[in-house]
Amino acid sequence: MNGNSSAEFKELVRSRTDIVQLIGETLTLQPQQGGKIYKGLCPFHEDHNPSFQVNPERQSYKCWVCSEGGDCFSFVMKHDNLGFPEALEFLAHRAHLELPTQVRRGPAESSHKPKLFEALAWAEQEFHDCLMSTAAGERARRYLQERGFTQATISRCKFGYSPDDREWLLRRARNRFDEQLLSGARLITERSDGNGYKDRFVDRVLFPIQDERGRTVAFGGRILPDHPWKEAPKYLNSDESLVFHKSELCFGLHWAREAIKKTRIVLVTEGYTDCLMLQQAGLTNTVATLGTALTESHVTLLKRIANTVVLIYDGDQAGKDASERALSKFLAQDVDLRILTLPGDLDPDEFLQQHGRSAMQHLIDSAPEVAEYELRALLTRYGTGTLDARLRILDGMLQLLIVSSGIAGTVKEDLLIGRLPQRLGLSESDVRKRLKDLRGQHRDRAIRSLGRKVAAIESTRETAQDLRKRGILLLQQSQSKDDLLECELLQVLLTSPCMIDVVRRDIGTDDFRNEVLKELLTCCFDLNDEGWHPEFDKLLSRLECSDLKGLVVWIDEQARNKRVAERLAMDDSEQDSNFSGGLLRQVLDGLKWRRKSETHRKIQDRLIARPPDVSKLTPETLDVLHRAHQYHQQRSSKKK
Repeated sequence: MNGNSSAEFKELVRSRTDIVQLIGETLTLQPQQGGKIYKGLCPFHEDHNPSFQVNPERQSYKCWVCSEGGDCFSFVMKHDNLGFPEALEFLAHRAHLELPTQVRRGPAESSHKPKLFEALAWAEQEFHDCLMSTAAGERARRYLQERGFTQATISRCKFGYSPDDREWLLRRARNRFDEQLLSGARLITERSDGNGYKDRFVDRVLFPIQDERGRTVAFGGRILPDHPWKEAPKYLNSDESLVFHKSELCFGLHWAREAIKKTRIVLVTEGYTDCLMLQQAGLTNTVATLGTALTESHVTLLKRIANTVVLIYDGDQAGKDASERALSKFLAQDVDLRILTLPGDLDPDEFLQQHGRSAMQHLIDSAPEVAEYELRALLTRYGTGTLDARLRILDGMLQLLIVSSGIAGTVKEDLLIGRLPQRLGLSESDVRKRLKDLRGQHRDRAIRSLGRKVAAIESTRETAQDLRKRGILLLQQSQSKDDLLECELLQVLLTSPCMIDVVRRDIGTDDFRNEVLKELLTCCFDLNDEGWHPEFDKLLSRLECSDLKGLVVWIDEQARNKRVAERLAMDDSEQDSNFSGGLLRQVLDGLKWRRKSETHRKIQDRLIARPPDVSKLTPETLDVLHRAHQYHQQRSSKKK
């Protein structure tokens, strides 16, 4: 691969990508300082106060808590768990750029993910065409019409149909996608006798499942009611795959995102058909979990884009149980969680059909927040007629606080505790004493459990990537004198890349001690060897390690905070063209003096290990002693 062509294409992709728009596809960003920066909740750690910052001028991002940072490539790599070649291909496709021949990856480098996305997108279109324009799809079209789905919803969401034929998709994929790829996309499955493959979805209406970026990653299939195999499951989802992780994905989010941004409210149902019917009824800010309980990943995803989350569960006992299981996941989060259980054992679709959108909206608006919901449920279960009943309700509410990670000692906890004495006829001191006792019991159990887990864990060795990441984190948290000196030189180069030639006259990569900083300096020199100045954007484009990209952003921000540009401009106006003084000269002199000190220490070690015989001094030994004498003279003058 031609290095220059590769670098130029990466820079082209980067220039065609607006990082604010890219990141805004997966989390909500708020403009600050008139749009000079954008802020949001960091997607890479448990963030309660917006610590994630995007700089449109530098086309970079940075989290000031977990230290993640970089450019468009590193964001996609980290967020979508891709390697650099995959991120480059994704962003090139997004920017409507075709990968040049010399940039395309060879077989050894190729990733499975892009091919999986391609196969899934192809299958989505095949299923949709079968539903919309074939005789075989007539039964499916009639079923969807009977269920109340409009033609607009069917087209917008690209519903599909897989015929009652176990090799229909296999035949259509022949000479286009191999069986291993279709199996990896969970479109086909091995036959029970081990003799080949068969289609996974047979005689089912298919609902495409998309990720945050709108890429189809799986399918949900509803078998047609008149299907002859009575033992077949009513609903069948794709198994998890390299691109589909149901515990981390909310169905319908790609379609609901704009409505959620406008309202800052997200409605969450248990199934995708309920989600689709609510969206069709005009409640377009609705998403769904995919046959799984609400997870911490769902919580983290939703709170980045909404201030209020309303969980809409079926009115039957299973729905009520599901709502209670979700409570602790949200209670300590920075989000207003409300619980809506529908009356009359109805599910959302049935309630809409019987009562209409206005009635549903009224229930949503009046849904109780999480603690009030739990208190009402406990009051209904136990009543307040006896002391034992009131104590049971108290323990139920306090257990909710105990299992809600991060709420202890917060204002939210104080507010919740403050409600209980009056509602239960108890004193606040009794409530707090009981909370303390229950927390102690919970802590003891947790310690015992942790001890068992620790005993079962085998020791592991850090990989080179782990060591680099740890080194970068340590560097950003605490810098030694040597680290500060090396960072200052990189700050100067990022601020004024044209100074690279001056730097290289005095300094080499061996003058750096910190290994990750040495990697950055080496990259700067490599760019210079190719005829480029190590400008911020070119350096980010050159680096393929997301951790190093984040370090570059951090160094650049440090340079801005320290007003390095102003100091260099002042130096340039006051000093001659040889930079005889000023910030750059101070840094270079510091690095050169450090090099000289290290050389002297080596000389001293040699002399101590093998003292010279004065009567047999060689010219080489005299030269060593002369250099040692010069060093001591210079050191003495520096101290003065």
